[in-house]
Amino acid sequence: MCHQNDAETALRIEREGEEDELYVCGECARRERVRRQKKSQRTRKGGDGLPPGVSISVSGVSSGGDGEPPPIFEAIVNAMNGLVSDLEKAAEEAKKTEKEQKLVELSCAGAEAPFRIGTMLHLEGLHLIGEIEAVGRAMKALRLELVGVDADGVRCAGHVYRVFHEGKPELARRVAEDLVREERNARVRLFEEMPRVFGDSLCRALAILKNCRLLSPGELFDLLSPLRLAAQEGMLDGIDIAGVESLISSVDLSSKEDNETQEARDQMDAERADEMNRRFEDVVLNERAEERFL
Repeated sequence: MCHQNDAETALRIEREGEEDELYVCGECARRERVRRQKKSQRTRKGGDGLPPGVSISVSGVSSGGDGEPPPIFEAIVNAMNGLVSDLEKAAEEAKKTEKEQKLVELSCAGAEAPFRIGTMLHLEGLHLIGEIEAVGRAMKALRLELVGVDADGVRCAGHVYRVFHEGKPELARRVAEDLVREERNARVRLFEEMPRVFGDSLCRALAILKNCRLLSPGELFDLLSPLRLAAQEGMLDGIDIAGVESLISSVDLSSKEDNETQEARDQMDAERADEMNRRFEDVVLNERAEERFL
């Protein structure tokens, strides 16, 4: 295709309704694969589908001729939003304080690197095969707690978990080791027996990162979780495991953006989405992954 390098592989293409076979170099084959995947995942024509100089932002819902809601309606909504938010925060703080007084966290920093993020266990495999809830119930029976991270409305974002115990660190340590073993088995099962399940999670995450218009930190962290597994298995072109983990470590899961105005939050989410659109534009499944998932 480039007429410069020696042919290394065969590539099948369709021309005028008929399938043809070309012998191309490795780089041309890679570029064609990127082009096909970008086309199959595209939801917008051209760039963002808007005329030059036109942009769209989402900053809330309004009605009326001047674009502003009636003052009484706005006052009621703001009051209710503030009340619900304060109640939720108070309940969460009370729950957190009670748990901290009762339970002790076990650091999982010693677990194998592929199965943890920081000091938390990364259990994406158990989640995808549908076993994570059963694991949680089993731990409760042992008077242990498996606690995920809730951020920006996303429950158990990224499926990373902390392990808490009631003063029995040895029991908690043994259970954490068992969890790592079961997570390893779950990932093998995903790749070998349930490739459609893993492929669905991976392709959905890639499609959203390429095309989303608003993206919160919690959503980003959650989407990077299946990509971490794929990168560990060498299934992606355009980003490696170091790149994925660098993005993961940069995500702030404190939900501090909740303190901003809706307009400011939308702006930050829009900028984050644009950044990820650019970063993942040329990230695609490699040939090995295509054989399994496409």
